[in-house]
Amino acid sequence: MQAAIITGKEIIELLEFTEPTPAEGQAVVRINYCGICGTDLHSYQSGGPSNPAMCGHEWAGEVSAVGAGVTSVREGDRVIGGIAPACGQCDACRAGYSRNCPMAMVSLMGSPTAPLPHGGFAPAIAADARRLTPVPAGLDDLDAAMVEPLTVALHATRRTDIRLGNTVLVIGAGPIGLLALQCARAAGAGRLFVVEPVADRAELATSLGADLIFDPSSEDVTARIAEETNGLGPDIVFECAGISPTIQHAVDYVRRGGAITLVGLSNDPATINPGAWLSKEVTLVASFGYLHEEFAMAADLIATGRIQVKPLHTRTVPLGEIGDAFSLLNEDRSQIKVLVDPRAG
Repeated sequence: MQAAIITGKEIIELLEFTEPTPAEGQAVVRINYCGICGTDLHSYQSGGPSNPAMCGHEWAGEVSAVGAGVTSVREGDRVIGGIAPACGQCDACRAGYSRNCPMAMVSLMGSPTAPLPHGGFAPAIAADARRLTPVPAGLDDLDAAMVEPLTVALHATRRTDIRLGNTVLVIGAGPIGLLALQCARAAGAGRLFVVEPVADRAELATSLGADLIFDPSSEDVTARIAEETNGLGPDIVFECAGISPTIQHAVDYVRRGGAITLVGLSNDPATINPGAWLSKEVTLVASFGYLHEEFAMAADLIATGRIQVKPLHTRTVPLGEIGDAFSLLNEDRSQIKVLVDPRAG
């Protein structure tokens, strides 16, 4: 069986692996679709270390086998790959910090002693059965493959104190930014602004509910925001671009006393102006990943039509063309979400 792994700067290779079999507590899932995540693309661009288990983590499929002790899923179930619940036994859980359970995060890689050899850019994967969330009847396979990135945006929104009617600005109209935009609207935001220089992405953001788009390549965004908010700035800024300069931009844009939620992950260190952070008395929220229970919430948001994911789907490619797909995403920012179908020839 072949699985795709990032092995160097702008190199992703199909390597041979043994067909997975389920160990105790595991289920084997035949992958229907696996999305290419921004973190996958960052690893591809930088050539930096890429954990094989995380290379292709936006997957959904069908259970083909279960190991001993597994009762939560059975063969034939459609499932979404996610994160295990808090373990309840580690130091963090016992101290009351189950939301930050390190063992849950480790479940994404398998376990400390037996890490997974590859991710979901493969025909099948053996995963901890506790990670799996059933696909609701109202979701098709493409919807199911988009639940994982939605859960990232949902987690960020739930960590942010959005009040009914708040003005919210999203930096970056990539997949996570477009999903954060919709989650903010669902959470009660009033006016929604987006900062995005790519015309196709800006147009999509407008169709998904953005009231105004600011183009940093052609206008003074800080001045425009001041005009549109009577000099105040937005109440909340979601930084979803994942590039180092926009971390300071988020502080420049937000109103005094407002909040910034960091969602995008930059490869590079960021230079900030501490005086602006201090004088504005900003609240900084960092959002990384998600919680197990948020997968069912995200799936329900799609199933009930409150969040749209299909408009983000740019194209689907077979596993054998994954190298071309990464190259395309690297060169063409009009692409949003590319799904890999390991079943295709």
